Amino acid sequence: MRRSARIARTAVAMVAVLLAGVALNGCSAEPTEELTVFGSWTDAEGRSFQKVLDDFQLRYGIRTRYQGHRDVSQVLQVAIERGRPPDVAVLPRVNDLQRYVNAGQLAPLEGAVTTDPGSAPQLIKLAPKVGSAGTRNGSELPYAVAIATHLKSVVWYDPAQLRKFGQDPPRTWNELVSLTQRKVGGQQVRWCLAMSSQSVSGWPGTDWIEDILLHQFGQAFYEQWTRGDLSWDSPQVKGSWETWGSLLRASSEGTARASLYTTFQTAAKGLFVARAEATEPDSRGCHLDHQASFAIREYRLHLPETSSPAPAPQFTFFPTPSIGPTDTSALREVSDDVAVMFRDPKATKDTERARKLMSYLASEQAQTVWRRQTQDLAFSRRGEAPEYQDGILAAVAQRLRTGTLCWDGSDLMPAAMATAFERAVLVYLEAPERLDSLLAELDTIRKTGPRAEWLDLTCVPPA
Repeated sequence: MRRSARIARTAVAMVAVLLAGVALNGCSAEPTEELTVFGSWTDAEGRSFQKVLDDFQLRYGIRTRYQGHRDVSQVLQVAIERGRPPDVAVLPRVNDLQRYVNAGQLAPLEGAVTTDPGSAPQLIKLAPKVGSAGTRNGSELPYAVAIATHLKSVVWYDPAQLRKFGQDPPRTWNELVSLTQRKVGGQQVRWCLAMSSQSVSGWPGTDWIEDILLHQFGQAFYEQWTRGDLSWDSPQVKGSWETWGSLLRASSEGTARASLYTTFQTAAKGLFVARAEATEPDSRGCHLDHQASFAIREYRLHLPETSSPAPAPQFTFFPTPSIGPTDTSALREVSDDVAVMFRDPKATKDTERARKLMSYLASEQAQTVWRRQTQDLAFSRRGEAPEYQDGILAAVAQRLRTGTLCWDGSDLMPAAMATAFERAVLVYLEAPERLDSLLAELDTIRKTGPRAEWLDLTCVPPA
């Protein structure tokens, strides 16, 4: 069976589940007392988010029906086409936002969520766009709220392993390249490179390109690129790919190609398995992992047991160094899970209940429940950071509040552009000599694709 057919059937089945909570006994047009909520969190993450929704019900007496699925975009598209989207959806990336706003499918946010000062950094304001040039059609309004933020632009490592190579965390790009070339006893510092993913492969590579462009050429060029105004074959974009390729060539032979079949979960395990001690084929030892803060969950699963009452940190991070002559140390790439409220003009009561849920999800109360359920792994743009007992978590929260936050580049691109970017990364790792043709193909998509679907979100300086 083709993958597209499987996805379509899964999406239809998921929509059927969603609709079960919208109509009574499948025969009444009147809404039930439930709010339907849809998101990408499943398994343990889904259970943690359910606890947040349970607290909302206790506070407001409004029931929710949550369903999680990894392919949020596909399932939502089927639900929208059938005229029954969920009341609230949590999107794992923001690149569908502009399309929903253009089509008038989202309700702008009103009420407490817009008047709460703590929620202000979480609000995402957009204006509808029309035409082939993507011209704005109206004023900006808040349509989404970022309820979970993930820090990128960092490299994770085991301090004990790095010390074996006699190396401190690098402060410059040249030092990072030098570290990658370092050998001790025949062993080389290895990258935990992984491109395979259950939902969509290639995204860890796009994170690399975005991060390098941001720290090599700065915020202005980065924003031109993420809004579709900078060509893919420009010196800046091409230079970022070449910088990444040079770094990988300095790493152990075969790392790039092996990454095509490695998941980031496996790479996370490799950070704590020395190469000489690896007993499983896919447990290749590695030392440096360029990954977002959500990887902490995976690292914790693989920490070696210790009897020490106050062990030294078993993993930590250093920021992506500046690459060019300009100091870019204040820039951080981030991604957000954002909550949106779909428009349903026939259900005004449901819309009002949905507004309460949106305000709650942005509140400190919801963030507190979420942190408790995730062992403090739920980070937010909201207000002041709580006090963390764990120094690593405190450092992550500190960086989210002291730097200029730039959205993940591929998250700001139309879905077709982002998908092509992810695929190009996979081809590049297999055949780097094809870079020029890959960039030409990507630029053709940029120039011929829907300009109205590009997001214009700019980097956000610290409050």
